[in-house]
Amino acid sequence: MASFICPSCVTTRNFDNLAKIFRHVTVYHQNDPNFNLTCDLHRTCGVLYKTYSAYKAHIYRQHSAQLYSTTNNSSSRNNIDFLVDNRAQEHANSPTNLETFNHFPANDEDEDEDTSDFLYDEAESTVEINEYIPTFSFSTSNFNSANNDGKNLASILDMKRSYISFILYLREEYLLPKKITQAISDYIVSLIEHIQLLFEEKASFYYADTNAFPETFTQRKKTKAVDCDLLKNILSDIGESIKCISKNEYQLVKTCQEYFGYTSPEEVILSSAGENIERGYIIPLEKTLSLMLNSQPLLAQILQNVQQQRVSTDMDDDLMFSIRDAYHGKKLDEETLLIQLYLDDISLTNPLGSKRDKHKMCMLYFSLEDIPYQYRSKLDFVHLVGICESRILKDTTKAKRFLQPVIDNLNQLQLHELVVNGNHLKFSFSTIVADNLAAHMVGGFQTCFSNGFFCRRCYITYADKNLPIPLTQIKSRMINDHDGLVHELIHNPNKSPLMGVVGPSLFDDLIGFHATTSLSADCMHDFLEGVCPIVIMCLLKEASSMRLLTYVEIEKRMVNFNYGHFDKSNQPPPIQVKHLQNDRIVATAAEKLCMFKLFPILFYDIIHHLSGFIVYKILREILDLTLSLPFRKQWLPVLADLCETFHLKMLACFPDKMIPKVHFVRESQQIIHDYGPPIKNWCFRYEASHYYFKKIMMRSNNFKNVPKTLATRYCLKQHFKSDYLYQLKDFIYPISIKKARTTCFSMAMKKLLANELGWDELDESVLHCLRLVCDTSEYCRSAVYVVDLLHFNEQPVFAQIVFIVKVEEKWWLLVDLLETVAYNEEYFAWEIKSSDRYSIIDPCRLKYYYKGLDIYEVNHSSFVSFTARLTPYE
Repeated sequence: MASFICPSCVTTRNFDNLAKIFRHVTVYHQNDPNFNLTCDLHRTCGVLYKTYSAYKAHIYRQHSAQLYSTTNNSSSRNNIDFLVDNRAQEHANSPTNLETFNHFPANDEDEDEDTSDFLYDEAESTVEINEYIPTFSFSTSNFNSANNDGKNLASILDMKRSYISFILYLREEYLLPKKITQAISDYIVSLIEHIQLLFEEKASFYYADTNAFPETFTQRKKTKAVDCDLLKNILSDIGESIKCISKNEYQLVKTCQEYFGYTSPEEVILSSAGENIERGYIIPLEKTLSLMLNSQPLLAQILQNVQQQRVSTDMDDDLMFSIRDAYHGKKLDEETLLIQLYLDDISLTNPLGSKRDKHKMCMLYFSLEDIPYQYRSKLDFVHLVGICESRILKDTTKAKRFLQPVIDNLNQLQLHELVVNGNHLKFSFSTIVADNLAAHMVGGFQTCFSNGFFCRRCYITYADKNLPIPLTQIKSRMINDHDGLVHELIHNPNKSPLMGVVGPSLFDDLIGFHATTSLSADCMHDFLEGVCPIVIMCLLKEASSMRLLTYVEIEKRMVNFNYGHFDKSNQPPPIQVKHLQNDRIVATAAEKLCMFKLFPILFYDIIHHLSGFIVYKILREILDLTLSLPFRKQWLPVLADLCETFHLKMLACFPDKMIPKVHFVRESQQIIHDYGPPIKNWCFRYEASHYYFKKIMMRSNNFKNVPKTLATRYCLKQHFKSDYLYQLKDFIYPISIKKARTTCFSMAMKKLLANELGWDELDESVLHCLRLVCDTSEYCRSAVYVVDLLHFNEQPVFAQIVFIVKVEEKWWLLVDLLETVAYNEEYFAWEIKSSDRYSIIDPCRLKYYYKGLDIYEVNHSSFVSFTARLTPYE
């Protein structure tokens, strides 16, 4: 910003002074959904502001002198001071130049060190919307975004585009109802009308006194003036444009088509002739992919990610990064990008009684499996494909009508290349991800798990699941056998279900799909919402029966436990007495994972008394291997032994808890062998996308045509965000910047800073921050991170952040390299202690584990715990 270049413009516009770039930001970027601007006018700045109000307050407080000086020294002056309120003219330093005419007084925003101005949940790297090049402009305004001449003039079309961005931001980010956006528009129009009256009053006073500026005539200086009627017409046009945009839904959609290339979702008629019309809505995959891959930075990162994984597996063929490295991935073309589908039912409301499932929708999503790991957790990379009412899929004929356009669309992508910006891209279908019920429904398997052949991967029966039969002796489902069963059912439907098969799959026409090879398991449902909470509940009840803890004491311990900074976001609710009595833990999947991970630390004083704790230990080892990325093929035999032992221990310790998901966990080794790392196939982020649609319905309260409403709103959001979401700029910003005196640093730290970073030891202070967000990773002082792995035994190298310092315009981590004492097999945590060995680390260079770890004290020792097994790779 010291060179006055706007970083939000793709054309990198350059400006002459602070006043001009500040007005440019005010006019074009203050309503940008992901406003982020870094001020580096002074060496003590360097803060990235996430809101325009915080940025404006900083400029007025810290750089007002520079702002006003560049304004007053401008060679082009405006003589329209009469348009400004007389009270504003009482300030001696008040600017009257047109460049600062639209500035507002600094409000009572928090100081720039206030952490409320920053987003630190999930960092998004974005680029703002390209400036629109207008085809029409008024005679007094000539906007040209291509020239970097610093002219911040605009036309009605620019303002209209800016305002529609603002309305979409309110609707699709904050999900404000139409009535509220309409009220905002009405108030803005009313405000403009009041401004017109003020202009007329002041302008008439100016023209009455023609001697107000006598020196203008004597010196014959070139001045600018605005005709009152012209100004009134301009404001009227602005008001009419605002009214037109928010007048009704049709006008809003029409404007989005004009400015954002919006296309409506495709309607699919599902009902037969003579029936009540039933509709589903489809968003073609090629349109979504074109919007997403139109971004060259994103496409480059995806292709680079595929290439890096290929190089790593060539150097070490024991690694598994995705389904490409698994058994079912051998049929996939290495030159294609992988498309993964997800199917699930959601209840948009939670009514009681007979209306319980009245507004239940079937949601079909997709994502690219080759998205880099640091972006996979972002909901913006999960895309809607289709939506219809759930009851539609219960009718096979209607379900096929709904899914056939999606199947044809995906087949077309697999057979023909998609050309985006001159890049010829190929795609392949990989897997369908779903919970067990949805997977069985679309695969043509029985949806009852309490009898018969309940597994879609083998022929085990419900009666045999409690028998200690080795998994190798249970016959697996093969393609030829399954096709024979389907063929027999087609000729004789009365035999359904036959060996657990009820008919052909709804996706049989999809190229690359087969019911026995394309329906992967979901470790979120099988582990986190299945077996893990059951084991925890059994252990707590065992502790209660042994009089180690009462139900009330269990609840009290969970309430009083001090969760760390990173675990606090997924802090599980306390297990109450009623939960123990009902034998059910009420929590989200993320909260259950946190509870399962910290269980040995929460109840460290009683776990060695519990005979069933061996079940937890085996399940924890299975889960750690299951959540590993990359996964090593040499771990598969170990995992197979653990799964068989887990099954036997469950039979011995908790025989009445042998639910079907225990058998699914038992198949983990075969699942990873066939599909690759389970973390690439779980439903975690897909299910998080449901919240957006649920919130829309709760806010809009419109249930006339729910599928169309949701599909339309999603398309509006998709096209609105496509311009800036996928630019993927380097995204680094600090939180709570302060100056630290050099007396806070030890001699070893000062020497390290001087030797490694060239820090001047004569400086009396150093800039540091409390937290630093780098892309999607958050670095906090006192938190622990994995900075390396020992190659000979895969032991993590831990480091604790002492300071986050800024030297030579770059942020660095000053860390204490911790000594790893040992791995505690009771707590499933690494014991660590300080070694006073300091090092400097680049925050963008962490490789193996990006998440911060919290330190927990147990028996006067420090421990860190995480659920994954790390392995070194090149």
